[in-house]
Amino acid sequence: MNTLNFEIKSIDNIINASDLTKEGSLVEQIYSILRKKIINLSLLSETPLVEKEIAAIFEISKTPVREALIRLANDELVKIMPQSGSFVAPISLERYFEACFIRGKLEGGCVARLAEKGITLSEQVQLQSIITKQEQLLKEISIAESEHDNARLIEINETFHRSLFEYLGLLGAWRLLDNSKAAMSRVKHLKRLLGIKHKETVIEEHTRIVEAIIKRDPKAAEAAMIKHIGDVDTEMAIISQNPQFIQSMNEFNMLVNEQRNRQNASKYNAKRFVSKRMVF
Repeated sequence: MNTLNFEIKSIDNIINASDLTKEGSLVEQIYSILRKKIINLSLLSETPLVEKEIAAIFEISKTPVREALIRLANDELVKIMPQSGSFVAPISLERYFEACFIRGKLEGGCVARLAEKGITLSEQVQLQSIITKQEQLLKEISIAESEHDNARLIEINETFHRSLFEYLGLLGAWRLLDNSKAAMSRVKHLKRLLGIKHKETVIEEHTRIVEAIIKRDPKAAEAAMIKHIGDVDTEMAIISQNPQFIQSMNEFNMLVNEQRNRQNASKYNAKRFVSKRMVF
């Protein structure tokens, strides 16, 4: 298992104005930028998200930043504390297991229904094309030995799963699922960095899902999907067998707090020192 060392960086070293594009509203863009940085663990738990500071980085007003933070709070990626500000939420195993349950029910039900309904030849070709692209991308990343830059893999994986809901005409359910699995994605990213789950099985698992759908076998399709995404019991077993994961998660959740406490202690000691000098 890999060993991780988390580094505290100022937010202007994590996001910058060049992250903004001309596509989509400012709120949507800021939401997406911060969401991605929280999920890929660039932004540590308890990191302050100051509206004024973020607005200054993007050279915009505070209003779209505030709206983006509210959306992130609804995803449970940010906690907004009255009179204290907004902070990156800690990684939560409870929330992760809840998301696993939700995802299992929605995605398992989706592929089972698709198998009953059937998919067109065009949809079959599209799914096979996505799997082929995944396979090629995995080979490229393996050759480059890039373990941390999984953005393209994540994107194409999302395309595969989103397509299943699209073929069923249930994109609303996909959006609901996408919001709920944000916390799940943070845990999965941490597991990936630690080397707990191997990406090489993705191609085989996606292929089995598609084959079961094409064969019009709802039970096999649902079982293949559950095996692929992992049910709650499986995920609990994987995590319990990897105690370093819990240690890394705790370190990730506590790092900023520990530094803040040290800074507060230093300020307090400095004040005491000044006070004593004034007495003497």
